Amino acid sequence: MSSGSDGHHLTIGALVGATIATVFPGFLTGALAVQVGDDLGVTESTYGWGLGGFFLAATAGSIVLGRLAQRIGPRRQITIVLVVSAVSQLFIALVAESFLSLVGALAVCGFVNAGNQTAVNLALAQARLPRLGLSIALKQSGMPTASMLSGLAVPAIALTVGWRWAYAGGAVLALLAMVAVRSVIASSPAAAGVQRSTEPVSTRRSLILAGVVGGLLAFSAGALNAWVVASGVDAGLSPGFAGLMLSVGAASGITLRLAAGVRLDTMTARPLLVAGVTVLFGAVGMVLLGMRNEGVHIAATVLAFAGGWIWPVFTNFGIVRTNEAAAGAATGITQMGVYLGVFSAPLITGVLIESVGYGWMWSLVALTSAAGAALCIRISPDF
Repeated sequence: MSSGSDGHHLTIGALVGATIATVFPGFLTGALAVQVGDDLGVTESTYGWGLGGFFLAATAGSIVLGRLAQRIGPRRQITIVLVVSAVSQLFIALVAESFLSLVGALAVCGFVNAGNQTAVNLALAQARLPRLGLSIALKQSGMPTASMLSGLAVPAIALTVGWRWAYAGGAVLALLAMVAVRSVIASSPAAAGVQRSTEPVSTRRSLILAGVVGGLLAFSAGALNAWVVASGVDAGLSPGFAGLMLSVGAASGITLRLAAGVRLDTMTARPLLVAGVTVLFGAVGMVLLGMRNEGVHIAATVLAFAGGWIWPVFTNFGIVRTNEAAAGAATGITQMGVYLGVFSAPLITGVLIESVGYGWMWSLVALTSAAGAALCIRISPDF
């Protein structure tokens, strides 16, 4: 294996690690809904602010931090945000005693996560990797990997030594990722150079519509991550097994994202067209989650994650490939919609759970997912 190939692999590995580390506290908060909610004495609708605060802050930071990455370079920005994320998670683990302080720390984590995601996209574009599509698929697999780790944290950490230790583990993960990025990205001249072009090739209208698609699809994905554990418990599963099912569902998402990445660079179909079609399968799984049956819930979790979480591979590939020189700025616009969707999901669905139950909540989530799929197919020729 050539040294150049080794360098590419190390670059991708470090960037995937950074992706996992900064989004982990958001997913972890969803997985720990039962434990944290009971300890701090909050209901589902109130707890939704803890989940939503992470992604609302990410929404606020997405565009400005996407453009900042173009100016200061991805290595510097990723380093800063990983350190801030680690400190914020340590605050939750060691200091936060109220739900308000938890929300504040999660908001900081969410804000820097937005800066990390856009900087990682730019770093991948600048690294001149031989297979951009596969690289993006690997990066996007970091999201369900973080969800899988958060699900495993329920039986392994939260139910043994306490939920706060899970956030301490997240801080360690962020610091390790920071060390990897500084050592590997700095050794890659292509990735170390600062890209001065900040204007995307795609029209602003196309990017905004892509952001709307991301918002609709992220709403369903956010609800899935936020409530699939609590929904499983409500359907009759044990808390530990429900947490494991979150990890199994996320693992199916990882597998399919990687499988898509293998074909992405040579695929002739439009990426957003494929994304829309796969989302429809995930919507079926979300409908089935509404059935209050243990066995159906287990199978539906896998189907919902498999179809409902693969779309970011195709959408991000289409956007980054079309706007390679300004990937940070372009995905800063589209990711804002994603964060807004994930922000609103736990708040709206939390209220629905309290008022009409999980069955109707999952029906709304499936309908939102189908609407996003339709719009995704409609704008696919733009990317």
